[in-house]
Amino acid sequence: MIPYFDLHCHLADEQYTPEEVKNILDICQKENITVCSMSTNFEDFEINLKYSEHPNVLVGFGIHPYEAHKIHKNPKWQEQIQKTIEEHQQKIKFLGEVGLDFYKTKDTLYQQIEVFEYFVYLSQKYNLPLSIHTRSAEKEVCDILAKYQKQKKLTAIFHCFTSTEKDIVKIILENEWYFGFGGIITFKKSTELIEILKYVYNNGGNILCETDSPYITPEPYRGKKNYPYFVKIIYQKIEKILNTSNFIRTLPVRNEKL
Repeated sequence: MIPYFDLHCHLADEQYTPEEVKNILDICQKENITVCSMSTNFEDFEINLKYSEHPNVLVGFGIHPYEAHKIHKNPKWQEQIQKTIEEHQQKIKFLGEVGLDFYKTKDTLYQQIEVFEYFVYLSQKYNLPLSIHTRSAEKEVCDILAKYQKQKKLTAIFHCFTSTEKDIVKIILENEWYFGFGGIITFKKSTELIEILKYVYNNGGNILCETDSPYITPEPYRGKKNYPYFVKIIYQKIEKILNTSNFIRTLPVRNEKL
C-alpha cells in the first residue's frame, strides 16, 4: 500500500475527543498514513506525547505565534523551551507550530519575533525541521531564516502555503525549503495558488501534503470538521493538477517507526 504523510495536523486540538483520535489513528494505520501532529503550546505537547506512542504518529513541539506573548511573560521562557526539547529528544521530530502572524496579532510583534528566532536557533542546534505558520509576514520569516541559514542549512516547512508572491516563492525555492499544501488547493477559487503549485513543481521545489486538521477541510467536505486521513484528497488533487503521482521529491524527516 502506498504510504501517505499528513505533514501538519493537530491531534491535540480541543475539537477532537480522545475517542475521535483513537478512531482517526485506527483509520490512518489501515490506510498507511503517517500523521505529524504539531503543538501550539506546552499543554498541546503533553497531549501529543501520549499520541506519539502510536506507530503512525510523529510529533512537533512549538509555540504558535498566537501564544508567543503568553510564554514571553516568563523570564525563563527560553530555558523552559530548551529543557522540554532536551527531555524529549527521542519523541520530537519537528519544531512546530512556530512562526509569525502579523495579520491578527500586530500588538505582539516583538514577542513573536523573539520566540520564533529562538526556535530557529534551536532547529539548528538539534537538527530539527521547522513547521512554520506565517500570515502577512512571509518576508520577515524568510529574512530570519536566511540570516540563520548563512551559518548552517535549515530545514523549514512553510505550512499551509498560500502566498502568490513570486519573490517569496523564489526565495523558498532557492533555499530548498518546503511548501506545505493543504485543503485550500482543492477550493474552486484557488486558481492563483494552483499556478504557484505548478511553478513550484516545474522549478524542482519541495512539495508536501498536509491537512491542518481539524481546520481547513478540503472539498467536498468543506465546512465540516477536518481529519488527517483527508490528506489522501490533497494528494489526489495535486496528482490531478500536476498529472503525476511523483510530486513528493523528498521528506523533511525520516520516520524510524515504519
